[in-house]
Amino acid sequence: MKLARIGPALTLLLAAWLLAGCATSTLTRLAYANAGLAYNNLVPMLTWSVDGYVDLSDAQEEWVRSRIAAHLKWHRRNELPHYGKFLEGALAKTSQPFAPDDVPPFFTSIRSHYHLLVEHTIPDVAEFFAGLSEAQATQLARRFAEDNRKFERDSLKGTPEERRRKRMHRFVDNVEMWTGSLEREQRRMISDYYESLADFSDERLGERRFVQGEIMAMVRNKPARAEMESQLKRLLVDTESWRRPEYIEKIAARNRKTFELLSALSATLTDRQRAALQERIRSLQRDVATLSAG
Repeated sequence: MKLARIGPALTLLLAAWLLAGCATSTLTRLAYANAGLAYNNLVPMLTWSVDGYVDLSDAQEEWVRSRIAAHLKWHRRNELPHYGKFLEGALAKTSQPFAPDDVPPFFTSIRSHYHLLVEHTIPDVAEFFAGLSEAQATQLARRFAEDNRKFERDSLKGTPEERRRKRMHRFVDNVEMWTGSLEREQRRMISDYYESLADFSDERLGERRFVQGEIMAMVRNKPARAEMESQLKRLLVDTESWRRPEYIEKIAARNRKTFELLSALSATLTDRQRAALQERIRSLQRDVATLSAG
């Protein structure tokens, strides 16, 4: 559950370029362990990830590498300074338990910076998609299908109880990256949360397939560049323009419950956990300061 990752939006950069899930879980975990190292290795790692979706020619690979480097330069100059302020605010909230209403502003800030990053990359993504050959389009479709099969294995395989427990364990792992190991009662709180939370993994899979299908249509039909950019913005930023109202409400309900859970957990943090959380944020502050100065 990404809402558990209260910190800077550094890891959002991991999914920003191809906008189709290219980032690896290894790189995401690297960002948690060492944000500076992950950030400084985004150019080769994301280039490698794009090449995993389609076989790039030498010229395409160099173009992708150069454009990712340009976006990273823009991000370092224009976005990283905002993260320092974000982290300062987050650190101030850790000195005492916070209310459910304290969480949404952080979430909104992360989403707004994510959307800004996505919009900044869209012209290059459109150019990249427009230049793919039919053979590369076939490779991309095949990789999307592989991703969906992996999603099904990870999120839809097993009984409802087995799926619930898997989601719960992922949530616990994310929280413990910030606080260290959780106490038994804290794990029970998370378990109760997942007991009350509707599972809409099937709908998430349907949404993934819809977005992928729209992307494949663009790749194969080659609309005018302005139209492709507009379609990408609608798909990836203006999602509420095409999501079903009942699905939008499910997401909103999940978010409200998550905010309540995070607030409740904040009231149970031990001195050890609070110190670990504060040190994690301070570590990110140091990383951001170093990266911004570089």
